[in-house]
Parts: sequence; C-alpha cells; structure tokens
Amino acid sequence: MRLVAWNCRMALHRKLWLLEHLRADVAVVPECAQDLPSQVDQQFSFAWKGHNPKKGVGVLGFNGWTVEAIDDGPQRPWVLPVRVSYNSLPIFDVLAVWTVVHKDVSDLSYAAQVAELIDTWHGPLGAGNTVIAGDFNTSMQGPSSAPHRLNLDRLESIGMLSAYHHALGVDHGDEPDRTLRWIGPGKTEYRYNCDFVFLPKRLLDGVTAHVEPIWDGEHAGLSDHQPVVVDGAMAN
Repeated sequence: MRLVAWNCRMALHRKLWLLEHLRADVAVVPECAQDLPSQVDQQFSFAWKGHNPKKGVGVLGFNGWTVEAIDDGPQRPWVLPVRVSYNSLPIFDVLAVWTVVHKDVSDLSYAAQVAELIDTWHGPLGAGNTVIAGDFNTSMQGPSSAPHRLNLDRLESIGMLSAYHHALGVDHGDEPDRTLRWIGPGKTEYRYNCDFVFLPKRLLDGVTAHVEPIWDGEHAGLSDHQPVVVDGAMAN
C-alpha cells in the first residue's frame, strides 16, 4: 500500500488531484478543511481534527482503505489517532501529526509537542503496529535541531524509524531532498526536512520512499511542502 504525508497549505479540495496522481491509499494531510468531503465529488474515507474548521489535520483513505478516528484512548490537540482498515479488517494505527503553537492548541514548542506525543503513546509505539506521519515543524536544518535529534533518538529506542531515511540509507540532516520551503526576511529562501513517516522496524523490510517534487514547473504554487511518499506492506 502507499502512504502519503503532505501539508497541503489549505484548499485541498482544489488539490485533491495530486493525491490521486500519486495513487495514495492513505494520506495524512495537515492544513485541510473539516468539510472537505462536501467540497468535492470524489469518494473517500475521512477523519479530521483541528481548532480551525478550515485548517486542521486530516487522514484520507482510498481504494478500499478506510480510516476511523480513535476516540477511546489518549488525546492531544495536535495528534489525530486513526485506525486504518482494508476491506473492514483493521491493519494498523496512525498518529497523524501537525504541531501548532497556538493558544487553542498548545503553548509547547514544536519539538516539545513531539516529545509529548512520544511520552503519551510510548506503549502503543513500542508494540510495533502504529505509524506516525505528518508535519513535525522540526528538523535538523533549523533552530530546533538539538531537541529534534533527541526526539529521533527516543523514537529509534522504541523501534520507530523514518521510512524515507531508512529507504535511502541517509541520516537526518543529510537528506538529498527537502519537504518545506520557507521564505524568510529579505526574501531569503530556507529549506527544511520536517515532514515524516515513521514506521516500526518490523514493517521496514522492502519499504521504498521518496519526496515527490512539486516545486518546479507549473505546480510550484500548490504548497510550501512537498509530499513524502512511502510504499510498503504496512502489516506483518
């Protein structure tokens, strides 16, 4: 199956064709709207969480894959726990992530929100059937590199690795691709790798991954983020 993580920068109803083009089975999409299903003609399974109905984190299921929010466990405003099924058979869980520093979400830093995610779901993550995917807003390229590295080390200690980094055999900070392009003061461009799909080690055999290039050519304005695309069995 194919899992895609992509911060769409809002207006997903006008950009849903990209997920179809990528042949996504499950997609974790920060910054999409709560009423997305009513905005488009396409049929898909959908779960959503957020403080702003126009801008939250959504999980979409296609091609027989369905998603359902998990409401009977721990909750954090920046994490949407979802059960992913295929033909009604539960396959794995996803913690869909979009860290946001906002009075209605959290006053913790981005990295501290990821650390709290690890603390909160430490048990399920260690059990090896939960995926983490989304926009962490932390990377080795930015000012959060030190706490980001601590979070990476903690995830690895419980058996969770970035599918992209594992598949390409590169360390965090040495990526040939970037997932976020940010224009700072003086129109200076900065590029970061802050969008991730973390898989349990037992699910990494045979996994392939890439960052889908959308910043060049006619689709450069789709989003300031590029999709992370992961192919694998996702069950074992």
